[in-house]
Amino acid sequence: MKVEASKGRLRILATEVFPVTISLFSLCLSTFNFYFGYLKAPDINFVVAPYISQVVDAHSGNEAFFIPVTVINRGARPGTVLSFELTVTRSPDGQQADYFAQYYGQTDNPFGLGVFFTPLSLNGYSSVSQTVCFYPTGPRQGEFFSVAGDYDFQMVAVVANVQARAQKQTVQDFHVALTNEMIGVMKATQGGMYPYPIPIKMQAP
Repeated sequence: MKVEASKGRLRILATEVFPVTISLFSLCLSTFNFYFGYLKAPDINFVVAPYISQVVDAHSGNEAFFIPVTVINRGARPGTVLSFELTVTRSPDGQQADYFAQYYGQTDNPFGLGVFFTPLSLNGYSSVSQTVCFYPTGPRQGEFFSVAGDYDFQMVAVVANVQARAQKQTVQDFHVALTNEMIGVMKATQGGMYPYPIPIKMQAP
C-alpha cells in the first residue's frame, strides 16, 4: 500500500507540478523578451573613427575638426543625441580649446560642409554614422592645433533623458601625437578636397 501511495504522489507531481514549472519558465522568458524587445530605455553610445581631420575654414579662418562618428542605441526605445561638445587640451602647456558640433559633413564628401547640426534621433537597437564638423566656441584662427606635441581630446554627446530633468552625457577620450611632419602635410593639403587624415589613439575609460 505504501508503494502504491508513493507512486500516486509521483504521478501527481508529474501531472501537476511539472506543467506549472514549465508555465512559470515560459512566463519569465516572455517577460524577459518583452522588456528587452519593447521596454528597455534608450542606451546611447558612440564610437569615433580611427582618423580625424583638421580644417581651416576658408571664409572665417577658424580651425575646425571633422570627426566621423557612429552613434549606437543599445536600448529598445528611441533615443536622441541633442548635441556634441569637444574639448582639446594641448600638452605640456595645458592650453584648452572648446568646440561644438555646428555642421554635418556632406553625404558625397564628408570633408565638405553639409547641413547645420540638428539633434540625431535613433530607433531602438539601431545605429547611424555621420561626420560631425566641430567649430570653436569663439574666434580661433587655426593656430591652436599647429604646434607639435600631444593633444588630448574629450568628446561629449549630450543625450536626451526622458526619465529625469538632468541630461545624460556619453564621453569618449582620445589622443593625438602631432609631429612637425604631420603639420607640414596638413598645411600642404589645406583647401583641398581631402584633408590629411590624423590618426588617433583611444584612451581607456
